[in-house]
Amino acid sequence: MPIRRLPPETVNRIAAGEVVERPASAIKELVENALDAGATRVEIQADGGGLSRILIADDGHGMAADQLALCVERHATSKLEPDDAGDVDLLRIHTLGFRGEALPSIGSVARLTITSRARDGGDAHQITVEGGDQKPVAPAGFPGPHGARVEVRDLFYATPARLKFMKSERSEAMAISEEIKRQAMAHEGVAFTLDLDGKTVLRLPAEHPGDHGRLKRLAALLGRDFEANALLIDQERDNVRLSGYAGLPTYSRGNAAHQYLFVNGRPVKDRLLQGALRG
Repeated sequence: MPIRRLPPETVNRIAAGEVVERPASAIKELVENALDAGATRVEIQADGGGLSRILIADDGHGMAADQLALCVERHATSKLEPDDAGDVDLLRIHTLGFRGEALPSIGSVARLTITSRARDGGDAHQITVEGGDQKPVAPAGFPGPHGARVEVRDLFYATPARLKFMKSERSEAMAISEEIKRQAMAHEGVAFTLDLDGKTVLRLPAEHPGDHGRLKRLAALLGRDFEANALLIDQERDNVRLSGYAGLPTYSRGNAAHQYLFVNGRPVKDRLLQGALRG
């Protein structure tokens, strides 16, 4: 069989499987986009475990019409600035996202609609991508002075095989809730609201950034018992800083279910790090 170039639509759908594995991973990418846009408020809605519908609304700096058209193109990003030689330093990334793959990946496997108004004023605009088919940017209504609303419907409708690997709607909803809790722990200065199937399951006001606000956010998520038994940790060695809260020896759990780790503001799950903490 001769070697052939795959059509762009097929390439995008294959690549989407590496970026968007399940509804929770799609929501993670969209929430991180909102945080990178300077949002102080992020609202998340998910129906049917996120497979039927996802909505992320934020009050970030928003996008103008020309930026909307670019944001759904693969490898187009506002988060990497080339130097005078045209090179990009990938070792000093100060944003949560940088690859420019999330929105085009979602648009290639779902029905994606983005509505936004830029902070510097002007009219709001909207763009729609359905299974990789991009519609023209058009004027649209927007409820706030600036920000973005990203709606995803029928996730993986364009790749039915992926749907066979999804868990139950309840399991997917639990994964979404866990993802938002982790993001909320890492960004105490941002207000989060999570609605699942029309029911508000999480409503967290913005806290003052810093140790006190972080502890209040942890108390809202882990309970007042944790707040009363939390020990502040803040140490630095060889330009590496370790900070956070740990439970007192008298406040112990039989497993690592409530052990949350973050690297540069990113929630991570790493057995090596977890083992080092236990040691």
